[in-house]
Amino acid sequence: METPQKRQAGRPKRSAASVAQTRKQIAAVALRLFHQEGCASVSMRRLAQEAGCCPMTIYAHFDGKIDILQYLWADVLEDLFGQIGQEIAALSGAEVRLRRAGQVFLQFWLDAPDHFRLVFMSDDVSRNDVGCFLNRPETQAQFQLFTDLVAAAVPEGAEMQPRLDAFLAGLIGAAMAHNTLADYPWTAGVALADQYVDLVLR
Repeated sequence: METPQKRQAGRPKRSAASVAQTRKQIAAVALRLFHQEGCASVSMRRLAQEAGCCPMTIYAHFDGKIDILQYLWADVLEDLFGQIGQEIAALSGAEVRLRRAGQVFLQFWLDAPDHFRLVFMSDDVSRNDVGCFLNRPETQAQFQLFTDLVAAAVPEGAEMQPRLDAFLAGLIGAAMAHNTLADYPWTAGVALADQYVDLVLR
């Protein structure tokens, strides 16, 4: 007589899609809490409570709060560079493409100040945390877009790196000024972005 097969103990292995969906749900709760209270104010226990799970479930999907934060940064940048890509896809001419990319980049942060604070002003974040994120191949590939756009637009023989650095620093600084000193009558975002393109092309 055949003996019945032993039932394997434990839960069945979850699919990659199921794991990704749970990560997305946890991150959505974290995003809301980080926007409302700031990263440093939100504990993993609090996050688990708001997400309706135990802390071990959070740690099963993320290494910790910084891992969640980096997940959110990546999500925001994916949205941003997706918009830039769509806006410049049908454009021709190096200057036109660079100008539109700068406008979209700056306007994105002006339209979503909470996202700006999350990416550029999160508290309780170390330099190493930011460095690890910036060195991700995905992040490097996203910002390579600006490297390529500036390289195509600068005058022949001009040194490119200082122009690229000034362009990005200017756009981020303009977003910072608009979002932190909102009562000052700043020049509109599109016009400011154009000024930085003019500097690149000078």
